[in-house]
Amino acid sequence: MNVPSEVRRAQDAENARVAAILTDAFVDEDGLNYWLKQGAAKDRVRKRFFDAAVRDVVHAKRELWIAEADGQQLGAAIWLPPGAKAFEYTFIEELMLTPLLLSIAGFKGMSRAMDLGKRLSQFHPHAPHAHLSFLGVHSSAQGRGVGSAILKHTLALVDEQGLPAYLEASIPRNVALYQRHGFEITGEFELPNLHFWCMTRPPR
Repeated sequence: MNVPSEVRRAQDAENARVAAILTDAFVDEDGLNYWLKQGAAKDRVRKRFFDAAVRDVVHAKRELWIAEADGQQLGAAIWLPPGAKAFEYTFIEELMLTPLLLSIAGFKGMSRAMDLGKRLSQFHPHAPHAHLSFLGVHSSAQGRGVGSAILKHTLALVDEQGLPAYLEASIPRNVALYQRHGFEITGEFELPNLHFWCMTRPPR
């Protein structure tokens, strides 16, 4: 099957599956590899990151989506509704997250993550918008239209609200995919071994 038969909101009991799909999909993603630990720890810390991300670390109001076909879950996404900014914490929340961040990034990685967050904030829209925080397709299903199916379904819901959509990408082929779905490059910057594109899709 080339295209998933269903794109739907994930149930609470499926959080682990969403995390597993994203962990697999982001193995070679430059944005995460820039600040997460690499080497022998790479797979372990990426899993810990996405386990936390689907729970509430991205944002407590995150919306999890799954694409599936014939009972197999092939792709997943994390969307944030208007007013919910990814990785924005109070001082107390930052203190509580410090042990997790140290374990997956180390001091050097935490410094890189904070610098990256500041740079991304410069391009973040100020007007209300939906934010596609993560979209990933399992390696066994890439190139089969799964990402497009997720975008088509979820962007239709964004359009119903008359909202713009926003995302960040660090892989050129993903930039091309998002452009096919109406996103435009509204900012970009470079860091060592990393190029980021910030993209916005006008409301429809």
